[in-house]
Formats: sequence, structure tokens, C-alpha cells
Amino acid sequence: MQPGEVVYPVITIAAGTTGLVTANFAVAYYLGTTTPTSVFTITEIGAGRYRVNLTLPGTAGWLNVFVTATGHVVENGRLQGEIEVQDTDSLFAVIVRPLSQLAGASELASEVTLNLNAYRYKALTVSVVDQDGAAIDLSGFNNWKFSVWDKLHTGSVYLLTAGITGSAAGVVAWAVPEGAAFFAFMDTALAAGDSSVTLFYDMIADRAATASQTEAVFRGQVIVTRWEGSA
Repeated sequence: MQPGEVVYPVITIAAGTTGLVTANFAVAYYLGTTTPTSVFTITEIGAGRYRVNLTLPGTAGWLNVFVTATGHVVENGRLQGEIEVQDTDSLFAVIVRPLSQLAGASELASEVTLNLNAYRYKALTVSVVDQDGAAIDLSGFNNWKFSVWDKLHTGSVYLLTAGITGSAAGVVAWAVPEGAAFFAFMDTALAAGDSSVTLFYDMIADRAATASQTEAVFRGQVIVTRWEGSA
């Protein structure tokens, strides 16, 4: 999402109520530690569904949006995501770079941002491709490790070595369990009044099953939020 962009989420009133207008609704924005003024209009689609025309805040940051309706229950009235100064589509060719090229000149892996909900199981996959979009064969890699650090980078706060696979199709697959230790950083962030916490990670493996050829396959930020839905 871009600063000032207009997005169009669709919400549903639990009882299927029709005939509501913009004045029946309220929209709250939470951008990091700030609560900017929301700009929105509501258009009825039918069968209790309404389209929300949201104008996003004009500054970058992690955004949470809550839509409520006076006297009614909104079933899917939450939107969250990152407002980014740069258009990720225009940066795709730079972000997704070939592993062989990166291991040569720059020795840096592609940057991939992971978004996780604290204390929730999450299965993840990342595709690694070259500059032409062709998959890079990862079937010859082993000893996979997913490590997470805090911003001070004083030591790994989480290490996962089991259940990580790399395929010939260039797909790395793994899962973060509900009890991952680094989720506790979200509790500290909440106590400080923050709605999310940013950590850092890398996914490494041994090329050709050789310990002396350990590659950082990809790495980046882990953005953890805390949102409790129904059990």
C-alpha cells in the first residue's frame, strides 16, 4: 500500500442489514503509535455487504484499520498492512535476484519480508528465481536453518532447523509454530504501546551438501503483530 492510496475493502453486516449509509459507520486508523484521522465513504453493494472507500494516511508505517457500525456487528471489519514509500511492484526485479549472481559479486541474498501474527501457527513458502523468473534448483541444498534476531543483533533469539525443505522448483517451505520464542517480543512491544515489532531473520543452507558452502538463500525483516480472533 502506498501513502494516500485509495483502497476498497468490502465488509459484511452480520444480520444482513441493508440501507446503511456512511453516517452509520466509523473507521479508526492506527499507524504505528499514532491515530491519524480517517477519510472514508461507504457504498451499499447489497445483501448486507458494503464497500468502504478508504484513503490511506499520507505517511509510511504499519497500519491497522477497524470498521464499526453503530448498533450492528461488522463481520470482517479489520484491515492491516504496511504503507510503503516505494512501490514493491517496481522493485521486484531488484528484490528477487538470482542466488548465483548474489553469491558472486555482492554476496547478499534477496530481501523478503515476513508478516506473522504472534502465537499463531504459520506455514510459509518462498520462491527463489533468477532474473528471468526461472526457478533456481534448491534440491541439492541441505542443513537448512531459519534464524531470528532482535534489532541489537546480539545473538539469535530463535533457531529452527527441522521441517525446512528446498525443492527443485525453487520453493523453500517451512512453518513457524505457535510457541516460537520470538513471539514474546510482541508482548514487550504491546506494553510499550506499539502495535507491532520488527525483528530480523535469515534462511541459510549448505550448497551441494557441503558445510564450507553455506549460502544465505534469503533474509529480511520479520514483522510480528498481535491480533486475537475467535478461538
